Amino acid sequence: MKKIIYILLMIIFAFFALALIPINTSKENSVEVSGTIKSLSEGGAKDLVFELENDKTTYYINRGLENRFELDKSKTDFIGKKVTLNYAKSWTPLAPFGTTCKHITQISVDGKEVYSEFK
Repeated sequence: MKKIIYILLMIIFAFFALALIPINTSKENSVEVSGTIKSLSEGGAKDLVFELENDKTTYYINRGLENRFELDKSKTDFIGKKVTLNYAKSWTPLAPFGTTCKHITQISVDGKEVYSEFK
């Protein structure tokens, strides 16, 4: 019985350890997507959330509204514009088949880079 409890605790610990691995936001671990910005909104903890036309996935700049972006100005500047963005590939046991909300690592609007986490 003790052996079963020990194994179960190790599995639970491994599950939580995998869930806490930080996302690799390097250029090599990013996927590029292009489209037209349909809407912008605030989400989570001051995240700037983008929706693209004909795309079910939402994309966000983590803490974007705390770090140099303003929602109203961003709506005026970005909605209806062509965008190329990179998002971080990630996996977590909490969402083993992926999520429909992706972390933006770089974004260019009409060919001009407006945000990047790359160094």
